[in-house]
Amino acid sequence: MKGVTVYGPKERAGLITFNLEGVHPHDLATVLDMEGIAIRAGHHCAQPLMKWLNVTATARASFYLYNTIEEIETLGKGIKKAKEYFGHVF
Repeated sequence: MKGVTVYGPKERAGLITFNLEGVHPHDLATVLDMEGIAIRAGHHCAQPLMKWLNVTATARASFYLYNTIEEIETLGKGIKKAKEYFGHVF
């Protein structure tokens, strides 16, 4: 998705760490929360990593066996809505 930076390897397990360009992760988490989508935002007790990535914080979505495709699609729609809310055109 344009404007989204994903951190970490291409092959991953059950979580995705990312940022939306120009939007603080806490603001993104708030907008997603208003849509009923729960993510984590902050430095995740990994300040040295945040410094190495040159970011103040990241957003993190976690997935497990019980998550559905619809929930993943809802996250994508929520991120698109956040982009609109913050006035991003990518």
